[in-house]
Amino acid sequence: MPQIAPGRGESGAASGEPRHARAGVRMTLCLIAGLRRSFSEFLGLPVLIVLGFVVLAGVIDRLDNDAGPRTAWGPVRLFLSQYVGDTQSAISMLSTIAGSLISVTSITFSILLLAVQQGAATLNSQIVDHYLRRRANSAWFGFFVGVSLFVLVTLVQTTHTTAPVLGVMSSTLLGAVSLVALVVLIYTTIDQTRPATAIATIRAAALAARARQLPLLAASAEPAGTPPDGVAVVAAAGGYLTRIDVDALTRALSSAPRMHLALPVPVGGFVPPGGTVAVLSGGGAGPALVEAVRDALAIEEQRDVAHDPAFSLGHIGTIGWTAISTARSDPAVGAIAVHALQRLLHEWAAPVPRAAAARIAYRDRLPDQVLDAIESLIVAAAESRQHQSLALILRALASSLPALAEPQQRGIARLATTVAPSLASHLPTRMLREDTALLIAAFRRIGRREAADRLSEILAHVVRETVVRESAAEGQEAADRA
Repeated sequence: MPQIAPGRGESGAASGEPRHARAGVRMTLCLIAGLRRSFSEFLGLPVLIVLGFVVLAGVIDRLDNDAGPRTAWGPVRLFLSQYVGDTQSAISMLSTIAGSLISVTSITFSILLLAVQQGAATLNSQIVDHYLRRRANSAWFGFFVGVSLFVLVTLVQTTHTTAPVLGVMSSTLLGAVSLVALVVLIYTTIDQTRPATAIATIRAAALAARARQLPLLAASAEPAGTPPDGVAVVAAAGGYLTRIDVDALTRALSSAPRMHLALPVPVGGFVPPGGTVAVLSGGGAGPALVEAVRDALAIEEQRDVAHDPAFSLGHIGTIGWTAISTARSDPAVGAIAVHALQRLLHEWAAPVPRAAAARIAYRDRLPDQVLDAIESLIVAAAESRQHQSLALILRALASSLPALAEPQQRGIARLATTVAPSLASHLPTRMLREDTALLIAAFRRIGRREAADRLSEILAHVVRETVVRESAAEGQEAADRA
């Protein structure tokens, strides 16, 4: 039996630490993790933009206070001053601008959030995750809040400024820019709720997360079998494995030259409290090494879109399944999801260089997960009897098959066992017959004759059954007429 290394929560229990103290520590850690996630996901950029506007308001107020008497003003300042008037007029103008900005911005933001919620209800709830993570959206929100705060700060400062020329004119200019920018914000938000744009955004997030995962794959080897016996590093708390710091793992293993590390849980996998996240083999592992390995594996309450390509892949698969199945019956959105999965299949088809002699073992499951998502869409098409969706999937597989690597070709050949019963549940429409024939021909070109023969046999059986049913119906109709 492997030796289990206790986590921090278990060691606290063994030492007699009070339960309420451990609960307080967990709550504090969850709060810190939530704040870190919120700032990395959305709040970081808006806060910086708002602070920038506050600093700008202070700088402009200083310039207005250091302008000196009117006789020392330049031509630009004299020209702008005729539109400002005295201090009371400036306060009245700034009050109007601030009130208008706050009212329009709050109403617009409410409408935009409703639009995002409607898009999430139409496609998938994960649309909200990708909307929050888009930097342009957080920048727009920070801009509007920052401009509103800039005008309010300028309004407060105007009470002690004799000639707030730059403050009033800057507020007026920013207010006008904000009103024009609202049109752009409304369009971009509605555009992001379109199925094509939303799925393209999710696909881009999957590609970016995969790129961040490549250093882990380059520094690890594909495991030969089940994880070996050794010291099991367990999770102190349950959650999702969001990130693996491969540099920290390499540094930790450098102190134990004979040790090997197996990572049985993929990025994005769920780990129960006390579950095994790593196995150290090749000798005795000290507590310091076990703790270093545990610290290099980030386990959080939510999956991380930025580092987990399978998370975005699952989003596309769920959108496609919902659209193709009877849950929504929307073949148009299903087609967009199928094409997105087909593009990911090509993007991730090239073999990733692995370090065969590496002491870290990690299985790359992502290429198989793309095929799993496509297989789920095949099942959904069978359930909803959407022959056009099944035909589209078969056509996509047929066109992609020759360009894929051998492991992906083998995986698509495995899908024939799922395609066959799904094909048997449909009527042999023209497009279904033609696209099935394309896939059969593609299988034969790459030497997968078994899969080709299986589909050919099922297609011929479906056509024969249809002909028999039609002949029986015609005979019954003739008998009724007689």
